Order: sequence, then structure tokens, then C-alpha cells
Amino acid sequence: MAVPWLVVGQLVLSNLDKIIGVVKPGFTSKKAEASSAQPDLVNQQIAELQAAASNNAEQIAALATQVKELVASLALAAQEVAAQRAATRRAAYIAAAISVVSLGIAVTALFVK
Repeated sequence: MAVPWLVVGQLVLSNLDKIIGVVKPGFTSKKAEASSAQPDLVNQQIAELQAAASNNAEQIAALATQVKELVASLALAAQEVAAQRAATRRAAYIAAAISVVSLGIAVTALFVK
């Protein structure tokens, strides 16, 4: 059951630099010294925000793809666990049936003698 958590941990660790890059974007934060330079600064900041937004959209798409793969692998693991559980349950039923038959044979052997 610990295998899916290892997959999640490896996924997060392998993408840690991307996650940090999304969380800490760097923008121009200079203050305008003159009113003539202010439109240039605003245009630069707008361009940086647009670039950051498109970068975030690309990274979100990549993370969504990875989450989709993770969900698929978790679903596959869940199916495997369910199959193992069903096999274990069948083995337990068979063992219980054999023990009841054995008990019946033992009780019969005691009363026949």
C-alpha cells in the first residue's frame, strides 16, 4: 500500500524546482523616477505579467498531465489491490470450508468409535 505514496513523493520531488519557480516569480519592481519613464515601466511590467501568465499556463498544463498520469496509476494500483483482496477472501473462504469439513470428520470419528 506504500507504493502509491512513493509515486506521489517522487512526482513532487522531481518537480520541486518547477513548483518553486511558479511560486516565486520575479517581476520588475522599480519605481518610476520621472513621469516620462512611467509608461515604459508599466509596459515592461505588463509584458512580464503576460509572460508569467503564459508560463504559468504551460506549467499548469504540464502538471495537469502529470496528475492525470498519477490518477491513472493510482486507479491501476487500486484495481490490483482489489484483485488481491478478492483472491485473499476466496482463499480464506476455502480455508474455512476445509476446516469445517475437518471438524466434521473429527467429530464423526470421535462418535463412531
